Amino acid sequence: MRDGVEIHLASTLSARTAIEAFFRNRRLCFGVTLGVLALTALLTLVTPQQYSSETKFLVQNARESVVVTPEQTSPRNIANNVTEEQVNSELEILHSHDVLDPVADPEWASLPASQRTPRAVRQHEKRLSSFEKRFGTEIVRKTNIINVSLLADTPEKAQEQLARLSEAYLAERRRLQRPKGASEFFAAEAERNRKAWDEASRKLVVFQHEHQLLSLTHREEELETRIASDEDHLFAADATLRELDAQLLEASNRMQDIPARQTTQEKSSQNQQSLEKLSTLIVELQNRRTALLTKFNAADRSVRELDQQIETTKTALNDAVTMRSHEQTTDVDPAWQILHTNYVQNQINRRSTAERQAKLQARLAAMRQDLDTLRSLTVGFNNLEAQANELKENYRLYAQKRDQAQIEDAMDEHNLMNVAVAQRPTLAYLAARPKRLLNALLGSVTSLFLGLCAVYFAEVGRNTIATPRELEAISRYPLLATVPQLPSLTAATPPKETRMGGWNVLPFAIPYVRRRLRHGLASFRRASRAWKSASQG
Repeated sequence: MRDGVEIHLASTLSARTAIEAFFRNRRLCFGVTLGVLALTALLTLVTPQQYSSETKFLVQNARESVVVTPEQTSPRNIANNVTEEQVNSELEILHSHDVLDPVADPEWASLPASQRTPRAVRQHEKRLSSFEKRFGTEIVRKTNIINVSLLADTPEKAQEQLARLSEAYLAERRRLQRPKGASEFFAAEAERNRKAWDEASRKLVVFQHEHQLLSLTHREEELETRIASDEDHLFAADATLRELDAQLLEASNRMQDIPARQTTQEKSSQNQQSLEKLSTLIVELQNRRTALLTKFNAADRSVRELDQQIETTKTALNDAVTMRSHEQTTDVDPAWQILHTNYVQNQINRRSTAERQAKLQARLAAMRQDLDTLRSLTVGFNNLEAQANELKENYRLYAQKRDQAQIEDAMDEHNLMNVAVAQRPTLAYLAARPKRLLNALLGSVTSLFLGLCAVYFAEVGRNTIATPRELEAISRYPLLATVPQLPSLTAATPPKETRMGGWNVLPFAIPYVRRRLRHGLASFRRASRAWKSASQG
């Protein structure tokens, strides 16, 4: 409760002090307020009327800036968002001298450099500064639109000057969009590179016709491929020859160890036909002896001859029985025959492989000679081909840039830029300045504020005591009594040290005040001691 009461008393005293200060200095406050109001009214009446014209520019990325470089450019078809830096850049262009000079001082551009004296430059700067005071730009919040306004003495003059400013700005924007004369430069360079390309191509064709070449690189690669293939074949033929020689040597050694023929069948048997004939003959002789015995006796010569024949035949039969016949069959040895066949076949293969090797060596020598000849022509051919290709690329590059520059020229002629006029300069017959109602409102507020400020500074600079509360605050003792200022005493001017604003403390009242102060101080001390003793008990 105590804090709340103190805060309430402090606020009450502050408001009371402010009101007292206002009433003490009311004449000063009213004087300053009325003076400012009168000055505002005078300025409003004296200021000539000015009319405003407005136009709007839309900043966009519909057209990409073409960079003049020796490399090939690939324009993008994607429109990016407009950045804050782009809009600020457009504002700086709007405020540049190249845009403002033709409007603010049209004669300055035609003035020769010899006549641009310091006085003329100061006059030009003065006109430019005066124009900039009437010229204003503003970025519409959360948009890419720049609002441009211009003040003039008449509506028609404001519209005409703003239209010229818009034309100057768009012309400067076109100049900054890309260099002047780019299309003519690229067209001339494209034609020059085309002629040089034609001449280089003609030299290359003559060189190819003289040496029967379509493409040196392709021909060289083809020869290298064929040489590599023939070298592989030659290596294979050499390996085959070595293999065939080894096979022939081994086959010759084997054929010497293996006989050409071998016994395939051998038979041993008796002469059955002789046995049969001898047996038959013995039977016949015995039969004849028997027949003779019928006619002759055993001692007869014919019988003995016949017996002798029988004995001889039996002896021959016995010899035939003991004698055996041998039959032997031979044939070519299969192993020898296979070796001989392979030997002959390998000799044939070796002869054919040797012939193929000789042909490969001859062809390799010829192709290596052709390759050496081609390599000797490589430098000249590569120089001609590289020159023709370089000129061809240069022609294509300059032709592309020429076409781009021509497109840019056409777009410039139709004002297709990243800055578009969203609103043409307006024509308004209502005066934009001075604004009487706004000036009256601002003058009233300003005059009241300055009046209160005068009261505040008068109170801050005051060195007198105006109220008993101030006396209590200064002396830090409670004020017991005050004596009003008597009319009979107003004639005499009190001493400076006893003058306290609207209150005069008479000399005879001072001892009384001192006694009352001492009495009050003693009472306060006794009360303090009693409160302390009570709190301790």
